[in-house]
Amino acid sequence: MRILYFYKFCLLGGVTTQLANRLKFLHGRAEVHFAFLEDYGGASAFEGYAHVCILGTPSELRAYIEAHDFDVIITIDTYELYEALGPAEQKKVIIHEVHTTYEEPLRKLAESKDSLPFNYVITPSAYMKEMLERIGIPDAYHINNCLDTELFKYEAVSGKRPPTILWVGKLDQHKNWESFMNIAGRLNAQFPDLHYLLVGGYTAPDEITSKLQARVEALELRHFEWLPKVDYEEMNRYYSAVAESGGVYVSTTRNESFGMTVLEAMACRCPVVVPDVGALPELLDDELSVSLYASGREEECAERVALLLGQEGLRARLKTLGEQKARNTYSIEEVGKAYMALLERFMEERANII
Repeated sequence: MRILYFYKFCLLGGVTTQLANRLKFLHGRAEVHFAFLEDYGGASAFEGYAHVCILGTPSELRAYIEAHDFDVIITIDTYELYEALGPAEQKKVIIHEVHTTYEEPLRKLAESKDSLPFNYVITPSAYMKEMLERIGIPDAYHINNCLDTELFKYEAVSGKRPPTILWVGKLDQHKNWESFMNIAGRLNAQFPDLHYLLVGGYTAPDEITSKLQARVEALELRHFEWLPKVDYEEMNRYYSAVAESGGVYVSTTRNESFGMTVLEAMACRCPVVVPDVGALPELLDDELSVSLYASGREEECAERVALLLGQEGLRARLKTLGEQKARNTYSIEEVGKAYMALLERFMEERANII
């Protein structure tokens, strides 16, 4: 099986990481190629893999497709692919994969679904499958994102940190960093010795970073550290250190199609407190649901954090359950087997139709 993945941005973000994780399963089982429109330094996620390229125009992409005769072509939220497809691709498996929760691209998909030549839609959560049904795209297939559980696992650290509250993400409205600062202010009034670690935001404009620094000063957060950029391969150490410190990972996101950073923290035995939005309740079901708070309820989030800071028995239970959920349900091997079986099914269906 020869597969082409196409995505707009080659950057070190959630989609590129997910593609690199899939490669770890598919390598040796299929010939996999990755093409991007714009290069932002994300090729390092593929660790020197040969079939990663930047194809900046539809004509370049068209030539690449013609040269390799792919069996399966998958675009992730990127419509430029369709400009490059020709008559020969009518016999191929064309998949439109939906990871975005933003309204504009979802509306575009709903409006153009009957004119675009894809055969199947895949999305990473039951939440996204239901959302697609609501906008008129039935029969999407739900395949979980996968996590490299060999990389993301608890790692004992030397030199224990003071209890630390960790937040990870871009400094944008979607990840809602300002809400985290409000929560930090609430916690600081109750626990003045808590430390705060914010990871991410290296692409944020100066206006936003200045606003962040001003908020730290206004809230009198004496123990606040901002790391604009951390290598992906190092993140497990931060999750592990926060877990060991007695701290918590906090999310304030407005929506998530899956929730990779939450799953990464869980795999490293780091307790989490996250809003009940998007697909996050799928990660935190049953006993783990105590980690959920009502979206936008900053006081409730602070109360959940205080609960996990103070109840060691509950904390230990959630650490174990979270790690088990991450490893048993979302490992590359478990998800990869289901994913490969689905692609093989699609190829068989298309062969029978044609």
